[in-house]
Amino acid sequence: ESNETDMLEQAITKMAALLRVGFGSAGAEIIAKNLSDMGELNPMIPGVRVNAIFGFCDIRDFTFATEGLQQDVMLFVNKIAEITHRHVVDSGGHPNKNIGDAFLLVWKLKSGKNTNSSGDLQRTLFDSSLKCMQKVIEDVRNVGNLGSFLKEKKSDISPPWASSLRNYNVNVGVGLHKGWAIEGAIGSKVKIDPSYLSPHVNITSRLEAATKRYRVPLLMSDAFFGGLSGSVQSKCRRCDKVSFKGCSDPMVIYHHDTFSLKKLEKRPNNYDNLLKITSWDNETDTENKGLIDDIISKLNSQNELVQREVFDALFNTYLDKDWKRCKIYCHLWIEHFPSDPVVNRMIEKLSAENFECPPSWPGFHVFMEK
Repeated sequence: ESNETDMLEQAITKMAALLRVGFGSAGAEIIAKNLSDMGELNPMIPGVRVNAIFGFCDIRDFTFATEGLQQDVMLFVNKIAEITHRHVVDSGGHPNKNIGDAFLLVWKLKSGKNTNSSGDLQRTLFDSSLKCMQKVIEDVRNVGNLGSFLKEKKSDISPPWASSLRNYNVNVGVGLHKGWAIEGAIGSKVKIDPSYLSPHVNITSRLEAATKRYRVPLLMSDAFFGGLSGSVQSKCRRCDKVSFKGCSDPMVIYHHDTFSLKKLEKRPNNYDNLLKITSWDNETDTENKGLIDDIISKLNSQNELVQREVFDALFNTYLDKDWKRCKIYCHLWIEHFPSDPVVNRMIEKLSAENFECPPSWPGFHVFMEK
């Protein structure tokens, strides 16, 4: 009888562990709320509004990898999932959904009488969630190309695909945002999933999608940026002011520099062209001599905080629609930090308008992509 009881206890423990893996730690709590006292599942229960940090992580060029790896694509995705989930849990977050090539991640914020209406900022959680996703980006990047992965798994890939996949560098894009969502179970008694429904979740996904446009691995909203500690904020730079589909107000989006600006001194292949399209005539040089000398002096400083002041001024001229002056800032910035993807993209965008702000430009860019 004792053995039977032990076996039953072990079986229940295993089932509970499997359910926790299937639903995730946060999902298990959500499903528990939908269970009656008799243990019967009731999906028709209202959700709960929560405040949280949302992260969206997407594997780059996943369609290409799927076509080449075929059935082994599961091994590939799960390797990325293991890296992502491990860092998220270690940082106090919860993996919520695995959507093929993407992962929805949640860090729940406290709320109550001693917090503001949008939830307790909990700066350490904001800092740790950003640090966590930077670790994910770095660890995935360290996977390199799929050559070593294929060799390790001894995958039976046709020679043409094997050659192409060895040139496939594994990378992810990440979006981070803070907002509210309705936490609850979606489905029926046949199939149910713990989920978070909110326009803020959609914004997080669109932030990740925008990383391709801005050529950076991670973008964060101004709502998320506001929760970071001052020391971390000092390493962040504004990328643009945008309005996403489904978002009522435009927002400033930020990029986090994980290294010193000196790392941006390598000249890209289009360096000469960047200098050419941002050059100016003698009259402009004379009219702006004081400004030019001041910018050069700050950029030549060994103090990175002073150099970042130049970037802030550059971005302000962009938002203030003074694109002629922004052109001067861009030229001098690129002379010192030519491989900066943020300013490179700004030059391409503004040069298409000949550095003249259109009268109809509302002060931000509108993204209609889902």
